[in-house]
Amino acid sequence: MRSPVQRYLEHIVEQCGDAGGEVASYIPELADADPDQFALALATVDGHVYTVGDPEARYSIQSISKPFTYALALQDRGIAAVDESIDVEPSGDAFNEISLASDTGRPRNPMINAGAITAASLVEGETAPERFERVLDWYGQFAGRELEIDESVYRSELVTAHRNRAIAHMLREFEVLTGDPEDTLDQYVRQCSVSIDTRDLALMAATLANGGVQPRTGARVLEPRNVERVLSVMATCGMYDSAGDWISAVGMPAKSGVSGGIIAVLPGQVGLAVFSPRLDAHGNSTRGVTVCERMSEDMEMHLMHVGRASSTTVRATYPVSRVSSRRRLREADQAVLDEHGTRSIVYELHGDLLFSGAEHVVRAVVEDAPELAIFDLRRVDDVAQVARVTLQGLRSMLREDGGEVVVVDPDGVLPDPDAGTDAASPVFEDLDAAVRWSEDEVLRRHGVEPPSEQVLVDEHPLLRDLSAGAREVIDAQMETLEFAADEVVLEAGGAFAGVHLIVSGRAKATVEGPDGEPIRLVTMDPGTSFGELALGTDDVQETCIRAVTDLAVLRLSAASIDAITADHPEVALEMWRAMTRDGYRVADRALRAGTTLG
Repeated sequence: MRSPVQRYLEHIVEQCGDAGGEVASYIPELADADPDQFALALATVDGHVYTVGDPEARYSIQSISKPFTYALALQDRGIAAVDESIDVEPSGDAFNEISLASDTGRPRNPMINAGAITAASLVEGETAPERFERVLDWYGQFAGRELEIDESVYRSELVTAHRNRAIAHMLREFEVLTGDPEDTLDQYVRQCSVSIDTRDLALMAATLANGGVQPRTGARVLEPRNVERVLSVMATCGMYDSAGDWISAVGMPAKSGVSGGIIAVLPGQVGLAVFSPRLDAHGNSTRGVTVCERMSEDMEMHLMHVGRASSTTVRATYPVSRVSSRRRLREADQAVLDEHGTRSIVYELHGDLLFSGAEHVVRAVVEDAPELAIFDLRRVDDVAQVARVTLQGLRSMLREDGGEVVVVDPDGVLPDPDAGTDAASPVFEDLDAAVRWSEDEVLRRHGVEPPSEQVLVDEHPLLRDLSAGAREVIDAQMETLEFAADEVVLEAGGAFAGVHLIVSGRAKATVEGPDGEPIRLVTMDPGTSFGELALGTDDVQETCIRAVTDLAVLRLSAASIDAITADHPEVALEMWRAMTRDGYRVADRALRAGTTLG
């Protein structure tokens, strides 16, 4: 089954076609680039990478190197020491402007060439080659693999680096650089010539999104405080003289390079990389900017989007067999559930469901490939639009493979756009009801006819194992009662009224909440019983039982139980044993569910 996230990325790339622009021509090697190349990579903070196009096509990193070299300088020297040499103010100038701040005499920020050359000089090392080797290894730690330099790009760029040479000598003149400016220039050109691919860049961005921890290796590369500084400067200065437009439209810290790459970082969620060599007037990838703008809008990736923490994810995953319904099945039915039931899986979600949480759900379901996926949303507070679309896409994918999505959503946090039609997903107010539906669906799908109402009654744990004589005595004491929808069957606080077996319809058990409103505990379908738990609470009914639909029950009243106990002690013994077994079974189920949910 293909992920709907993957399908979405492919769709958005198709929608954002060639947006014009020209390849960089001032460096001969870049002028020869194929203008129609394209790649997109999205890396999550747990290391999963989605790609579109040609993610393994190699190109030089160019100015995308700047935030990473700046990060190494911060790691080596500390923020205060680096601030003495480089400011962090947006310049509003082109990336290669020959200028220094008039008030401080320093480069305005580390994302323009003057600041980037200065940052290169602040990397620790006795010589420029030694500093570059540290830089190359540093980039590799972010990417999760060893990287190398593209020698042809390096030679081509060094020969034509007249403007950067002027900047380096200007920095030396104003004592921003203290060593030989040619050595620093060579080191800077080498770092811009490092060969990478779009998958590398996405993982480098994801390392920043992950607070400085490389998602795949698990190694801490950059300290959190320095991550904050790097992302802040990327947000305000990373896109040069279009930084304001970028942060307004896209809303993610980013950095571009004249080879056609762009990286963007959504802290706590994803790292994004796009490659398309055609550039706009600011030196940014034209198509890359368009794709990022579209993704930010569709996927609500803007940093200023109001939403709580991005930690929402799958809280727990387990087959429905771990929380099987409160009914005993025929042996043939149980055999079918034992064989096929493990492919019906519950996914408990919690918190605010943003893109990263929805993507996590998608990946879990795609990996499990369940026949029925039950999304338990009882602990979900809000669902972002991108998450709604993603989960709807996931439902479509499951249905293509013959599967289905079942939703537990008592608060309606995930409205179904198909509600009221045959295309709607089954929605339940509690997990128990969803599990019962799923069990019946497994039985239906695998050739077992659903049991009749009479069979459901006959196979209830309180009746199934009785001897023929005992069953005859108990049947004689059973009375049929009917209730209209919303009618109270048992009041909370009332005395034990007997055991009630549902023949048809549905009922719910509720307790009063702190605000006086009822809190639903469980919904009960035909074949289940209620009322007997009062025997364990001093014969006091602690929950309110109310009919959800028109309801028919068989009741073995408290008076009938007393009469059987007095007149037929041998039957009473069988009856109490059955009740005890069922009580232990229910307790065991609750214990297993608690273990699962904890």
